[in-house]
Amino acid sequence: MLVGKTEEAIRIKEQLKTILNEKFQTTPNEIETFAHTIRGEGRDMEAILFYQIAAEFYGNQSKAGLVGIANCACGIKESIKAMLSRDEGLKPIVRTQVIPLMRDMREMIRRSDDVSEEDRCLEEVSCLHYIEYSEYLVGDMINRESTLEEAIVIMERVFKERAGKYYVYGGCLHNLGSTYRNTSRHNDACQYYRKAIAALGKAEDIDDDERAKEIANSQQGVKNAKRKMTIIQSFLS
Repeated sequence: MLVGKTEEAIRIKEQLKTILNEKFQTTPNEIETFAHTIRGEGRDMEAILFYQIAAEFYGNQSKAGLVGIANCACGIKESIKAMLSRDEGLKPIVRTQVIPLMRDMREMIRRSDDVSEEDRCLEEVSCLHYIEYSEYLVGDMINRESTLEEAIVIMERVFKERAGKYYVYGGCLHNLGSTYRNTSRHNDACQYYRKAIAALGKAEDIDDDERAKEIANSQQGVKNAKRKMTIIQSFLS
């Protein structure tokens, strides 16, 4: 499905959608649940197809629909993680065929005009968060950086000083710090790890144990980046 001819892939998907809709009157939640099930059985590429169909069935005319679409993007991210754990040779397919499906889901969310800007923003940024992690899995640091920067800009534009209320904001700040550290920009990495620590301290949608764990990860990121800077300075002096 993912590597075949585009027209044939589209035809198969549309046939499946028709069968699910007309013969079984399947709900998007049921399709998503089925995708979870077959993903758990190691049928990751099939799961990706059904996540895509479920996202289209959810539509973008309600908050619940946007949440469903973002959840499908999360399901694809988990499928990618499982696929690559078994076969890293699939990275080119993921990069060129699978991640674009997630970007389509982001666009479905972004185009919604029937929900509040804040609700739309949260689901769009969640989708971007799943995309950037998938880009990390395939080693695409350039696009990961751009995706994270875009997600952070959206959060800050919509929520302003309230962005820190949401875990996804702190998570994106941390991952941008990690991206900078992995590309040898250690000063920038420290800056964003510290921003992540401040944001995570305000997050209202995670429990205290999860908050402590995430803050500890960012604190360790600062230490690692500083250690790298010290090594580089010692080498140059």
